[in-house]
Amino acid sequence: EKHLEQIKESLLLGASDLIENTSVENIKIDDLITKAEVSRSTFYKVFHSVDGLFKELGKKLTNEIAEYALSHSPEIPDAATRVATKTKRALLFVTKAPFLASLLLKAEWPSSDPNHMMYKDIEKDFIDGKAQGYFSDMPPSIGTNLILGCLRGATKDILETKQPDDYADKVVYQILISLGVDQKIADELSKNPASAFSVPPTGIASNVVSLQNHIKTK
Repeated sequence: EKHLEQIKESLLLGASDLIENTSVENIKIDDLITKAEVSRSTFYKVFHSVDGLFKELGKKLTNEIAEYALSHSPEIPDAATRVATKTKRALLFVTKAPFLASLLLKAEWPSSDPNHMMYKDIEKDFIDGKAQGYFSDMPPSIGTNLILGCLRGATKDILETKQPDDYADKVVYQILISLGVDQKIADELSKNPASAFSVPPTGIASNVVSLQNHIKTK
C-alpha cells in the first residue's frame, strides 16, 4: 500500500511536470507512465483513467491551497466583511492563476463536502454572520451552499469568458444580498480592496505555477 502511494505521488508530480509542454487535454497514459517510469498495469492500479488522475491532482491542489490560505487569512471579527474579503480573494486568485483554477474545478472546487476544511470555514462565517444580525435566519447548510454555488459559478465565468474589472465586486455584492445583508452595507463591502490568495511556496501547487510562469516567458 505504501509503495502504491509512492507511485501515485510520482504520477501526480509527473503530470504537473508534463503540463509545461502539453495541455491537460492532450496528455495521454503513455506520457504519464513514461514520465513516472511505471508500467501501464501499475498506472491502472492507482488510477482508472487520465481524467481520474487529474481529478486527484485537483483534490491535492485544493487541500494545499485551502490549508495555506486559511492559515494565512487575517483575523476579521465582522463576519460580513470576512465573507466579502475571502470571496473576493478567491475570485482574484482565479483571475491571477486561471490554469490552476481549472485544475481545482476538476476536483469540484469549491467542495460541497460538509467535512472539507473550506466548507467548515465558510459555514462558521455564515453562523457568525447570522449571530451578528447580518444574515437571514436560514439553515447554515443553505447559507454555506449559497456562497459555494455563487463562487463556483463565478469561477467558471472567469475561466470561460473575459470579465470586467469589477466582476468580483458584483459577485460579492450578489452573495451578500442573497444572504440577507442590507443593500448599502453589501455595496460598501463589495468594493473593499483585497488581494488574491497566495499559492503555497512549496508543494504541487507551487510546482504547477512555476511551470506555467516558465511557459509564459518562453
